[in-house]
Amino acid sequence: MMNRILVTLLFSNFILFASAQNAPNNFFPKEKLVLDVSGKRQKELKRRDHLLTKEHTTKQEKKELDTLLQKGDETVESVWDIIPGGCSWYCSGGNYEIKASSSLPNANGINYSAKSANDLSYATAWVEGREDEGIGEYLEYYFENQSPRVTKIIVSNGYVKSEAAWKNNNRVKRLKFYVNGKPYGFLNLSDTRDDQVFDIGTFGRNKNGKDLIFRFEILEVYKGDKYNDTAITEIYFDGIDDH
Repeated sequence: MMNRILVTLLFSNFILFASAQNAPNNFFPKEKLVLDVSGKRQKELKRRDHLLTKEHTTKQEKKELDTLLQKGDETVESVWDIIPGGCSWYCSGGNYEIKASSSLPNANGINYSAKSANDLSYATAWVEGREDEGIGEYLEYYFENQSPRVTKIIVSNGYVKSEAAWKNNNRVKRLKFYVNGKPYGFLNLSDTRDDQVFDIGTFGRNKNGKDLIFRFEILEVYKGDKYNDTAITEIYFDGIDDH
């Protein structure tokens, strides 16, 4: 009898351990990158560029320029640029294609297609095309096998181009993350306009030579004040092997 109990307990523990090993990972932001696309910041960049092009500057202008340069990366050309002008992982990496399960039709010259979540711009966004909040809709990113490996996923959540657009539309609360068609984990997003950085491990350069495919599926949303459309401004990446 005792042996049967021990065997049962061992078998139950094995099942629990196996289930834990196979359970998808829960990822939370490791870092948040402050977003500033305000009119004030745009004026500061314009003033910085003007002072940089001047052949002669006064003492006061030099002091002003030093202050402006300390406020951010000198290679940032526009508040809408997600990646600065200097060399980054994208110089030798990045995905070659993006697909979406659905997209809101373009309106008034605004493009809501999948490409808007892959143009490295804060001015545009992908918006799913369902009549409801888009649970189950997804974006897929395709990487060549020899592309530099991915270690971080950065999400610009919602329609961040303005505070009103961000509040009026749904934002993603939870994304299901697939790697080459298989569920890998969940990205749990905060309800913020700041970019959210997730450390996911290292992916790419598969031994079987196949390309890398990431899918991000909407599971839960933060409700917008006005529209029942869910937006993602950008999903972009960082990693290794870039030099």
